[in-house]
Amino acid sequence: MGLHCVYVPMTPILDPDNDSTSLDGDDYDSPLTDLEDSTGSSGYSSLEETFSESSGSEYGGKTHNKKPPAKKRARVANVKALNTGVILATNGSGRKKKTLSLIITMPIDILFEIFGLLGPVDLLHLSRTTKAFRKVLLSNNAVSVWKAARVNRGGVPNCMPGMSEVEWANLLFGGSQCYVCGTKGIMRVDFGIRRRACTSCLKKNLVYKPNFSSTFPSLDPIIMDLTPFTNIGGWAHGHASGSKFFWSDDILKVAAQLGMYQKDVHMFKLGAKKRLEDFKQSRKRYVDSVFNHVAICDAWVNRDRKHRQSTATELRSQNKELIKTRLIRLGHDTNDVARMFNNRDYAIDKELTDARWKRLLPRIEHNLSELKEQWRLQDQRDASRLRKTHLQNMYDNYVRQLRRGPAPPFESFLERRDVVDFINSPPAMEPESDISACPAFADKFPEFCTGYVHQTKLALIQSLGSYSGISQDTLALQNQGINDPEEILLQLATSIFQCASSRSLPLITWEKVQYHKCHTYRLWPTTKVTCTFSISQSGILAARSLLRLVGLDVKTTAATTMDQLQHLFFCSNCPPKQENGGLYRMAMDWRRSVIHCVEQSHREPRWELLSAEQLRVIRGPHAPEYPKATDPVWYCNQCDRHNGKPVNKATVIDHIRWHGTAVPKQGVDFIYDMAPVELPPPGMKFFISPPQPSRPSAKPQPSTKPQPPNNDYRCIHCNRSQRRFILEGVKQHIKHKHKIGSPVEETDFCKIK
Repeated sequence: MGLHCVYVPMTPILDPDNDSTSLDGDDYDSPLTDLEDSTGSSGYSSLEETFSESSGSEYGGKTHNKKPPAKKRARVANVKALNTGVILATNGSGRKKKTLSLIITMPIDILFEIFGLLGPVDLLHLSRTTKAFRKVLLSNNAVSVWKAARVNRGGVPNCMPGMSEVEWANLLFGGSQCYVCGTKGIMRVDFGIRRRACTSCLKKNLVYKPNFSSTFPSLDPIIMDLTPFTNIGGWAHGHASGSKFFWSDDILKVAAQLGMYQKDVHMFKLGAKKRLEDFKQSRKRYVDSVFNHVAICDAWVNRDRKHRQSTATELRSQNKELIKTRLIRLGHDTNDVARMFNNRDYAIDKELTDARWKRLLPRIEHNLSELKEQWRLQDQRDASRLRKTHLQNMYDNYVRQLRRGPAPPFESFLERRDVVDFINSPPAMEPESDISACPAFADKFPEFCTGYVHQTKLALIQSLGSYSGISQDTLALQNQGINDPEEILLQLATSIFQCASSRSLPLITWEKVQYHKCHTYRLWPTTKVTCTFSISQSGILAARSLLRLVGLDVKTTAATTMDQLQHLFFCSNCPPKQENGGLYRMAMDWRRSVIHCVEQSHREPRWELLSAEQLRVIRGPHAPEYPKATDPVWYCNQCDRHNGKPVNKATVIDHIRWHGTAVPKQGVDFIYDMAPVELPPPGMKFFISPPQPSRPSAKPQPSTKPQPPNNDYRCIHCNRSQRRFILEGVKQHIKHKHKIGSPVEETDFCKIK
């Protein structure tokens, strides 16, 4: 059975230096609170200061010879007080207070009857109150009182062998100070060494059994058999082991006692050897009794800990319900009180007396007031978050239905004054009431989005005007069908923009800006990206060079004019590319040419216009199939029927046949809307030198690698074996296994057919 270092249950001793950990600030409500010393002597906070040399041994502590305090002048009491045993104390206001200072004048047997109803902690407190109580409680006649107190505590084991009742009570309930250095908060008691010591002192004073000879080289190792020990070292953190550790002071005391008996033996005193042997046997029995008593103490500590925990839990539950009831009676809301206990647990494991409740009430009401404010703010945050989420879902659904036009960020909608007032308004009693008010804001989405589109247009127009210096010559553009002055600059072939958020391709004219969707939003739908548009300087330079090449005015030419010309261009900055032995160049329309120039980062755009003959060669008899025939982007080029409402390719072809055109041509009779199509048609290869025809692959030559010989032979002597051999292998097999020197085919082996 190993020794264990355990935490001993105890009630903290009243100590002015000890901070309280309970909620109400009191560690102990003594029934003798009004007890005072008639001589005016104050209480003591430590054993060394409390007890004299004669009484210090009762606690097992060290005694210090300190100079006694100066004797105070005795207080004069009136005759009536001396006769009745009650002193009427007066203060400046003339108020009289009754004290119990003369209780020590009661007969000793009556005092013992009273003390016999107390517990060990109460007796320790009383013994440290006055010198008179100390003298009474530490006398030999008070042993029965300490035993009764131990019984009242319930289940406390008998004293450790070699310890008095007072020492045993002080070890278990005398405080949490280290016996060596006085460090507070040491809850662990090591019953093997009968001390309460901190980790630092354990490391300094415990002697490991294998290190005994090196620590005490002059002492007899038999001392270890005569000294109590523990199996928990200073570095073990409370975990037991199979080793033995001895307290250094215990070793020295036993060594001193053993030395006295050995000295008598060396001096050949009569009976010295017998006394030495009796001493050794008695010490061994004492060590065994201590070892056995440790197990009893450990079992009691475990039982007492569980009992105290269950008692404290039950008392906390009762006090919790009692506090709730009293707060509700004082007028506090039932839900607020219940919610307060869900957030904070008031662990009061003492009796909730009226005095303690009077001290607790202001603090609890203050905490409840703080919690109410926190709950109000949290409810406001939750309501605002719920309203924002619902409004954002409604806004996202509306924006998703918009086919064109850049959508403003939702954060801008939240900055509206009416929206801010709604979100920050006090929460309703039911969450459904907050949500039901959100649909009223859906009617404001169209106006909000239209205003944002108008502001975006004005910003782009201002940027184009300041960069290009183009005057708004509306007359030339009105001839091309553009009547709105705000749309003039946005429809020019040189009106090229870019989105700064996604670093996308150039956006040619306002039509492309309307249908632009950031690539980041496409890859991550949950990510909200706000598009920020600006002019594309490299794109504008490329468009200007193309317009000058075809002889059009860069200030008035619209993008639709360039689309109708259907010119194709070569990029002179890019050299021809090789393919199948030939050289080709990419022929691109003007929109693809602008994108190509921006992608390749050409500083100075240079182009070559394809001739009519080159156009016939590259296009052939059929128009290119771009975009898809099923995309609703096609419209008639002979009338305005499909303007604003494009249809698929089959529908527009049937419509053109109604005009009398039997074989409609793409790009002439019908075209597609460039705006919803993200990219223009890809470039087409124009071979400036024809590619070489591919040569037929040469006939593969037969492999010259020698083929492995076939396993086509079998041994006739091995009738049941299906093993196959090559010719040389079967001969060697017959020679070595069947001992035939010259094997013959068809006699010794045969070829498998």
